[in-house]
Amino acid sequence: YHTFSFARYYDPRHMGFRALRVINEDRVRGGSGFGTHGHDDMEIVTCVLEGELAHRDSLGHEATLPPGEFQRMTAGTGIEHSEFNPSPDRPVHLYQIWIEPDRPGRTPEY
Repeated sequence: YHTFSFARYYDPRHMGFRALRVINEDRVRGGSGFGTHGHDDMEIVTCVLEGELAHRDSLGHEATLPPGEFQRMTAGTGIEHSEFNPSPDRPVHLYQIWIEPDRPGRTPEY
């Protein structure tokens, strides 16, 4: 579900709230996910509620997040990453929050 304009849902009246740009609830089927894509100038926090979420990024990080685990990524000047459900049959349920940074051009980190 998308609280603010995101992906194919676009409404210029709902672009975020102050520094909060995205707060999405996602359920990802087994074996699927979000292919490699880029971000910049965004703080991205992910919380896994059920299942596991695998992460890979252009900084060389690879991690699999279990339920209750949080992931923070500073996109800064630019980062490419993918997120996918490594289970062939169990879904993953997660929240993802994007926060606009206090200043652009930070060094990307995970």
